Amino acid sequence: MQDEHYKKTLEQAVYALHDAETQVFTAMVNIGFAGVYEDISQVYEHGETINLELAMFENTNDANIDLMVEVINKINTIKNSIMNINNLDIDLEDYDDDKDENEEQ
Repeated sequence: MQDEHYKKTLEQAVYALHDAETQVFTAMVNIGFAGVYEDISQVYEHGETINLELAMFENTNDANIDLMVEVINKINTIKNSIMNINNLDIDLEDYDDDKDENEEQ
């Protein structure tokens, strides 16, 4: 059986992977809006919120975006595997909400 320190370290790894996934997603969006989705980016004002999903960036015929999608999918697979293998009950939506609240303060 795993000790608490080991379990806590695994949880921290999942949070780190989640943060990395978010950063890669943001980079992918920036690449897309500078390239294949440049026309869409001109419609929105700086700072405006846009709801985007990974599926929007699949099959764009941009090799760089394809690589970013691949990395995001791999990070997500690893993150979920760690959580499943170790029976970790982590609510990443709450984690994101808490991070957003802390950044606003």
